[in-house]
Amino acid sequence: SCNTPANRTCWTAGFDTSTNYYQKWPATGQQLTYDLRITNGTCNPDGHSSKTCFLVNGQYPGPAIRASWGDSVRVTVHNDLQINGTSIHFHGLRQFQTCQNDGTNGVTECPIAPGESRSYQWTATEYGTSWYHSHHSVQYSQGILGPIIIDGPTTQNYDQDLGALPLTDWYYDDTFMLLWRALYGGGAPPPAQNVLVNGSMIDGFGHGKYSVINVVKGQTYKLRLINAATDTLFHVSMDNHPFTVVGADFVAVDPYQTTDLKMNIGQRYDIVFTANQTASNYWLRVRPGAAVCGSPQIYNATHSDVVVGAILRYSGAPAANPTSTGYTMAATCEDETYSNHLKLNVPSTTFAAQEKPIDITLGTGPKNIANWFINGSSLDVDWQNPTLAYILNGTTNYPKSENVFLMPQANAWYFWVIINPATPPLPHPVHLHGHDFYKLGSGTGPFPGVSALNFNNPMRRDVSTLPGSATGGWLVFGFPADNPGVWLTHCHIAWHVSEGFGMQFVERATEIPGTIGQVDEFNQGCLDWRNYWN
Repeated sequence: SCNTPANRTCWTAGFDTSTNYYQKWPATGQQLTYDLRITNGTCNPDGHSSKTCFLVNGQYPGPAIRASWGDSVRVTVHNDLQINGTSIHFHGLRQFQTCQNDGTNGVTECPIAPGESRSYQWTATEYGTSWYHSHHSVQYSQGILGPIIIDGPTTQNYDQDLGALPLTDWYYDDTFMLLWRALYGGGAPPPAQNVLVNGSMIDGFGHGKYSVINVVKGQTYKLRLINAATDTLFHVSMDNHPFTVVGADFVAVDPYQTTDLKMNIGQRYDIVFTANQTASNYWLRVRPGAAVCGSPQIYNATHSDVVVGAILRYSGAPAANPTSTGYTMAATCEDETYSNHLKLNVPSTTFAAQEKPIDITLGTGPKNIANWFINGSSLDVDWQNPTLAYILNGTTNYPKSENVFLMPQANAWYFWVIINPATPPLPHPVHLHGHDFYKLGSGTGPFPGVSALNFNNPMRRDVSTLPGSATGGWLVFGFPADNPGVWLTHCHIAWHVSEGFGMQFVERATEIPGTIGQVDEFNQGCLDWRNYWN
């Protein structure tokens, strides 16, 4: 039998960790429905002070959306915010032939106006862990996010699934205010005041509480880690408990063990560990990387006297803080390296013909606003006229500020060489919608050319780090045009995408209307938004 503690690699007849999930997935016949109600509220996740925030179904983080591999999912979002539009993006989900449900306002939809609702329908064609979040400026930093769990096979056996553990950085000030200060002040936003594990932490005065992960000695567990931060790369470890990585984003990986897991913003890792120590309390530690990839500074505390993280608590252990000793963790801003379990190669012969250079720069745009530029153009989408509307109207005359790149040829491979400048020497978590990309290489300094790239089963995922250094950096990825749609690619540092660090891939434009079917909800959503906005 499949999917038992002794046989997690097998899911159901004909589907296991070796299945090519880009080509087939189980036909479950299951239709799941979720309702997400977005409201204004107050949050005090670390006991320091209450601030205005946004809540999903009255809570932060929002409730998990959980489905099984192959299920159909319908999520209806009700915008009960007072003065904000919103949209919900289902991060990492391929949205195969359903780009209108990607939840990216200005690209695949108009924002959901206050008082209005819309439904998103998609199929869970892949399995693993992810998160949903608002794609409306920096709203997710203010609370609109929650986990996504797609149950499926795992490359290592375990007894029990502990669910998802989202990691976020937390700001005591309103994040929209911080963004405007950065835009008009030309500087970087301040560091976060705390890091939350599943929406909870203590502050520098000892208020608040730690999240607790309850385990039973002798059991083996699966835990799903999500970096849902605004501006911070995290390193994660568990005292006395090395763990095994079995999934990266929505990609099953060959199991490998670590005591220092590096997670950039938007990345997810599924890990397996065994509770094989003395029944006690142990720290799960969450630390930032180097200063250039986010450095939360706990208000009124130093990192030495407040442990940032959560408590791994054995059954029978007292309700007390751990006294365990941590592993040495590096202060780096790098990605993990791993081997995909499903081995897929990339054709190298077309690289030279299809390679597209993407140059990143930081500068000042109109009105003296700090902006990031892609090949000299800062992304500025029109919420009232999303890119998908151009395509549905048969228009291909996209404004320059939409940063549109065309991928017209069905199933052809397209390759992107992203170049990071030496100034500022910042790494960036680059996220692709609508696809996993194949990471062919990355490094610091100038791009050395095709000889530095790996086309043999390169790592696949949907977020990868563009390195930064005093000599610059580069990231090269490719993917086939096998999913017609309009797909945003952007830096997942919330400030940076709001400052224009993004571009759009219009993939097989002539086929997109045929994948969408009826457009009534799309048109009505834009009408509602224009009526609200104007």
